[in-house]
Amino acid sequence: MAFAGRLPIHPATSPARPVAAPALALAANVPGPPVGLYYHVGYTVDDLESAMTRFTDAMGVRWRQVQGATLNIRLENGQVKAIELDSVLSMQGPPYIELVRGVQDGSDNPWKASPAFSPAHFGFAVRNLVAHSDALVAAGFPRIATVDVPGVDAAVFAYHRGPGGITIELFDASFAPPGVCDTPDSPFCAD
Repeated sequence: MAFAGRLPIHPATSPARPVAAPALALAANVPGPPVGLYYHVGYTVDDLESAMTRFTDAMGVRWRQVQGATLNIRLENGQVKAIELDSVLSMQGPPYIELVRGVQDGSDNPWKASPAFSPAHFGFAVRNLVAHSDALVAAGFPRIATVDVPGVDAAVFAYHRGPGGITIELFDASFAPPGVCDTPDSPFCAD
């Protein structure tokens, strides 16, 4: 076993043992279109400038220009709310690091952060956002936020809640940063 001899096993416990991986058996029965490799890991932070500085000082991360917009966001409960979002991507990538300034307005949304808590998400670029987002909903990953475009299930991006509160962001490939969907065979961009 790969872990045997490397894990500090407590004397009162049994040695490391193999654990079945049922997810591998289910891979052939995927109900929706597959996604590619994640192209960013995003963190929601309460202070964007401070977080950028800390990542730069600790890890040498360099940043692109901060982007900001106020978007009409449709939340999981159907409420449409104008939310101001500021975000920045690392220069290094893919995969990139994304920082998003959190929303402190008291509403239930995926951009709530505090000095002690930074919600994280994995971002996947897809060429057919609506189909991929609807497939995640059908697979039990509710859509919790997307740009509101009347009559369209998902536009620009779609945040989904997965098991244990994991957040998955699907991002329309036409808005993806350099190096993500530039070539037809990019491993970061799914059809």
